[in-house]
Amino acid sequence: MNNQKHFLMILMSFLLCLPSIESQAQEANSNYSIPFMDDAKIFAQFTHELPAVMNYFTAHTEQEIIAFYESNFGKATSTKLKRERLTLYFTHHDKQLRVIISQQDKKNQVDILLR
Repeated sequence: MNNQKHFLMILMSFLLCLPSIESQAQEANSNYSIPFMDDAKIFAQFTHELPAVMNYFTAHTEQEIIAFYESNFGKATSTKLKRERLTLYFTHHDKQLRVIISQQDKKNQVDILLR
């Protein structure tokens, strides 16, 4: 009888831990969703874990790209122009999002970092 009680206690402890294990597994398998322009030609996308990264080309103008990300994440908390690259910084759901826009030939390259 003593072994049976011991086994039941171990079994109950294991069952109580299952939601936590399942939650960790779902988190580990999650993809972080990063919005992108409708004509995006994505050339790199690593969104399985943080930091998540996406890079693409678009024919949209710099102003259209800014408006797109501000419509998704609100007004940028700050901006910086360095070496002809505009960087927008956003805070969204306790995460930091950086959007870098640079001219490449006749298109814009958009580099996004979510962490």
